[in-house]
Amino acid sequence: MTAIAYVLMQEIRLAARHTSLATAQVGTLRNKLFKIGARVVVSVRRVVLHLPMQFPYRAEWTRVALALGGVLP
Repeated sequence: MTAIAYVLMQEIRLAARHTSLATAQVGTLRNKLFKIGARVVVSVRRVVLHLPMQFPYRAEWTRVALALGGVLP
């Protein structure tokens, strides 16, 4: 599990390289991209995250999610 978490964080760091979080450490990425209030809706085919209308790192979050294969509604 630790190795999977490490690889996942490396992929997220690569996806964030063209944002203001390009040189951020893992702890900073966790605080700014993961610790947000979101409503999660799970269906048979997908997982949908309903993010708040405004939070400080929305543009970075969107860019990282799209770089990792996410799609916009």
